[in-house]
Amino acid sequence: MSGDTFEAWPDTGSGPDGPEIRFDRKGGDSPLDLPRALRPREKLFARGPDVLSHGELLALVLGSGTRAHPVTRIARRLVNRYGLGGLAGLSAEAWSSQSGLGPVSAARMCAVFELGRRAYGRDDDDRPNISGPRQAYRQLAQLGRAKKEHLVGLYLDAQNGLLCKETISIGSLNTTRTHPREILFPAVVHLALGFILAHNHPSGCLEPSAEDVEFTRSVRQAGELMGIELYDHLIIARGGYTSLRERGLL
Repeated sequence: MSGDTFEAWPDTGSGPDGPEIRFDRKGGDSPLDLPRALRPREKLFARGPDVLSHGELLALVLGSGTRAHPVTRIARRLVNRYGLGGLAGLSAEAWSSQSGLGPVSAARMCAVFELGRRAYGRDDDDRPNISGPRQAYRQLAQLGRAKKEHLVGLYLDAQNGLLCKETISIGSLNTTRTHPREILFPAVVHLALGFILAHNHPSGCLEPSAEDVEFTRSVRQAGELMGIELYDHLIIARGGYTSLRERGLL
């Protein structure tokens, strides 16, 4: 599966796991039975990978099936049985035990999901460390371009490792629309020791308002009751950020 030489939908020939890979066109499970514009590979090039279903993406990676097990049927079955999260956790042995798959396809799928984990830092050892407002801003700088106000929480473990980033609300930030329980719920779910809040000012102003300060203090007090510390609250705009802790307002 390399560069422009990758052919996901061959008519004939030998597949990665054996000689019998010709699709059964009568069964309607081959991508070749579809109009060209609806085939997964053509859809990807025309409209991007985000328009493809989990099954279509999986079929593209698998590349080919057998007469008895067309690739689209294999992909649908696997997605329905395991879900995307379950597929990511399958071992090489579990992949190779699936009907229609052999060791080459099993190794390919394990490699694909492992690359995804490495690329997005899903392993605990790869968690970003948020030791101050500058590191928090690196995780949130894209908020400065948002046209609506977003409230986002960064939830941290005992070593300040990032457990999760959660968009809590979108729209005007005020205490009547966003209750502290909505902010603290992800902290409880992920067993966070502390958290950092951030919201953007689409106007570009980096000065915290009186409402920002009042809201922050109410969230901090609610967190203290649960033993979960609010470390900081950042105001973010295109020009950078302001830390309420550094301003002495927290």
